[in-house]
Amino acid sequence: MYKEFDTIEDLYQWMEEDKNWTGAEANQFNRYPLRFVLFENFHDFRAFADECQNHSVFVQSMEGWMAEGCDDQMLTNSQLARRFKEYVENIPVNDFVIAPFSEVTRFYENERYAEFDSLLKTIRLIEASEDAQQNHQRIYVPIIGMQSKMGKFKNDPNIHIWEYHSDNNGDTYQLILSRGTTYGVHGLGNAYTLCPDLKHWISLWKNGTGIKQRIICTSKTIFDNAHCAQPDNAFEYTVCTNAYEFLKDGLGLDITTLDIDEEDLPYWEMLANEIDIDDFSFGNFINERFNAFSLENEKDFVQVWFEYKDAYSRWLLKMYYLNKRDNMTYLCRVLTNCKTQSTSELFSQMAIQIFDEPFSNGAINQRLVFLEEASQHGAKITDMAEQKLKAKLGAIAANPSLGVAMAMKYMTPLTVSEQELIITWLGQGRIERKEIKNLFPHLYYYTDPFSLQVDKDNLWINDYFETYRDAKIANRLTDKVSFFIKEKNASSTTFMAWHDQFKTVKTILYHREDIDVFYWIDGLGVDWIPFIVQIIKKHQVDGAFLNEIYVAIAELPTCTANNKVKLEELASGQLKKLGNIDSYAHDHKTYPSYLIKEFEIVEKCITDLLSQYNGKKIAIVSDHGISYLSQLASGMNLVNIDSDHSGRCGEWVQGSASKDNKYLVLEDGRTICALTHSSLTNKTPMGLGAHGGATPEEVLVPIIIISGKKNASNISTELMTTEVIATSPVLRYRIKGISSIDTPVIKYNDTEYRLHHIGNGIYESERLNLVDTARKVTIIIGDYKQIDTLSVNTGVDEDDLFGDL
Repeated sequence: MYKEFDTIEDLYQWMEEDKNWTGAEANQFNRYPLRFVLFENFHDFRAFADECQNHSVFVQSMEGWMAEGCDDQMLTNSQLARRFKEYVENIPVNDFVIAPFSEVTRFYENERYAEFDSLLKTIRLIEASEDAQQNHQRIYVPIIGMQSKMGKFKNDPNIHIWEYHSDNNGDTYQLILSRGTTYGVHGLGNAYTLCPDLKHWISLWKNGTGIKQRIICTSKTIFDNAHCAQPDNAFEYTVCTNAYEFLKDGLGLDITTLDIDEEDLPYWEMLANEIDIDDFSFGNFINERFNAFSLENEKDFVQVWFEYKDAYSRWLLKMYYLNKRDNMTYLCRVLTNCKTQSTSELFSQMAIQIFDEPFSNGAINQRLVFLEEASQHGAKITDMAEQKLKAKLGAIAANPSLGVAMAMKYMTPLTVSEQELIITWLGQGRIERKEIKNLFPHLYYYTDPFSLQVDKDNLWINDYFETYRDAKIANRLTDKVSFFIKEKNASSTTFMAWHDQFKTVKTILYHREDIDVFYWIDGLGVDWIPFIVQIIKKHQVDGAFLNEIYVAIAELPTCTANNKVKLEELASGQLKKLGNIDSYAHDHKTYPSYLIKEFEIVEKCITDLLSQYNGKKIAIVSDHGISYLSQLASGMNLVNIDSDHSGRCGEWVQGSASKDNKYLVLEDGRTICALTHSSLTNKTPMGLGAHGGATPEEVLVPIIIISGKKNASNISTELMTTEVIATSPVLRYRIKGISSIDTPVIKYNDTEYRLHHIGNGIYESERLNLVDTARKVTIIIGDYKQIDTLSVNTGVDEDDLFGDL
């Protein structure tokens, strides 16, 4: 028997009539006491339950019908039918409301096994006891939001169904279902009603009061049967099968809009355990966790990546950037393709993905910033990625329509392969030195211009060592080097003319009682001075200052055995060997990789020294230099020579050595040293650095003095050039107080030019690119700066716009 009611008053009136029914079918009304009352929402149900209790109708909660210890075990339809029957047969004659009936039965499977239908067909015919029938006992069973399931019983004469159509839209609950866990999220009780199992669920709905609009239910039974409840007028279901769904769909946290991988689920669970939903912001959470004010760009990403090395932290960082940043950024596109938190995978993908994308200056610049920062942290990529990177760069450079200029756009400081290409291209003159400052700082500073403060007659060494370095980097015995050697080492006489202008290490430092410790770097040549100066500058913050630089000569022949004794005599037991460039020079190796290794060796030597620096005054000395050009020259193929050091020096086997302009005969008349890059016997094998001969790079060695005190500056400058003209665009300065470590430069029209010492304290600039409107020039010597005004004459006559007036 089905009845509909549009007002609650009509429902209550009918309840009264039904209770006191005396007309036809009165026996049947009293015989079957169950009345199923359909509500569209819990608000109307609560009002109904309150009204019933006001009229002495008792409310029976079904949680008492559950077996002890089975708090999350579903009552089957047959078990519940028995509970109903036992209850009706044994209760007093009073009227009762049994609740919550629908909050259990809505989860019965009703498609295949028709569990709900079977239950109703069984309990509708439960009979009251004779006393209860005589007292017109009624048992009300409220059903909320299950109109669709109850619809098929509307025409059944053996069941009493009353449906109330409410004007109140009610309060549909958001039911968030998770199987047995809230994943450790904190603060849920402030915003949600929490329900751990079926027994609590039943108790919750006894009268439906004090329930928050959002409910988190972790009952495994309800979770497993939630699909049976839908469609449902009373609840909106959010079924969360993992931590990600619980946070995003269940709790509605603004975490990510991205699809997730199953491999990431353990990380989502770890994140959930750290979340407190009170005022939760994913951005604030990330910043606090990584102790950062903000994480905005690629540099921030790399710094945090290397600071936090665990996979979970890196996954968090990855998710943050993917969610925060525009997915069109290169970083985000790379992160999307990274399947793990592996450092090598990330940086490999960052390095090579660019070649599979359309050309974009923005992406290239983002990648460069990212990989520049990564290189500072020692990041490495896989061998396969590096091979692909090198192949791509080489192909771009070889493409006539693209060339080296385009390849350089993709260049980064990250890999050895890129460094090798930069060395090769710089040596070939295909790129300029200014292009490599950030990409390959080691090479940039190694090729710093020479401005050694030496006597006028020795100024040629600045040009020579620049020429030598250019040849070394090009791996080619250049005409410029050959010209120098033909001039300076044309014979024993010309060699001795410049050789005698320099003093030995021992002579220069013999009376220096202020030196506390001598550090000997075997094989350190003059060509390394600019490189070492830059390393020392980086350590000024540690209280180590460069005070003096000198160029000395090694004893001939330029071998360790011949010079070590002199250094030990000088140091009086305070000689400490630090690093060994010589040993590496004698290993077979290939161009250009050996240059990279040399940079590392020298940098480590100086860095190790300065990292232990304790404020004492120290002198870095060397026994000889190394030449990498003799391997590129043919051998003299002399006979009767017992050669040494790859033919750079040797001993005449029979009698005294004959005179020849190709080699130098020492005082003993037997020992000879090569004057040119051609070795005495066979050529020096490829891949070897050599010493023992008499070329400037073998003979001249540096002396570098460091202390904890900075040099006092007493520099003064005078611009001697009153007018600079287009035919001779150079400036001359008179400089006083300059020390051996100072390198004077001028800055004109935002371009730097170096100054050369031409003697007697006079310094001349390189040729300036004159601009009529640029009238200011700044001379810079360390911390010293002086601005002067120029008179500029470019020789270009300007039109007189008013000449005809």
